Amino acid sequence: MISELLAYDFMQRAILAVIAISIFSPILGLFLILRRQSLMSDTLSHVSLAGVAVGIFLGLSTTWMTLVVVVIAALVLEYLRVSYKHYMEISTAILMSMGLAVALIISSKAGSSSMSFLVLSSRLALSRCVPSLLLRPLYWS
Repeated sequence: MISELLAYDFMQRAILAVIAISIFSPILGLFLILRRQSLMSDTLSHVSLAGVAVGIFLGLSTTWMTLVVVVIAALVLEYLRVSYKHYMEISTAILMSMGLAVALIISSKAGSSSMSFLVLSSRLALSRCVPSLLLRPLYWS
């Protein structure tokens, strides 16, 4: 049964992505909890939806647009964390809501059919480069 599943390319890519995520998520999660930024991952996931919407709207790669939008959001969060030390949770919640709102507004302008295809468990949306990009740091050592 497992050999039948591994015959498909998308299943091989999905398993590689799961392995990479299972390696890097605990490390990143521990780092964020120790820095008292546990809501940051939730915020960046909401903002990444805005990156997908921007990529669809502009007709560009959703993966790279998501990466650009999330990096910009992370830099904004870091700036707010340094500037307003006592109000980090508020700025995180505002950015989370703003990311979701921007995603909904842009996806309504771009046509929601392609957005729902990417968001609602498209097993073919995982491109060939994503697992190799995630696992590349393991090959460097």
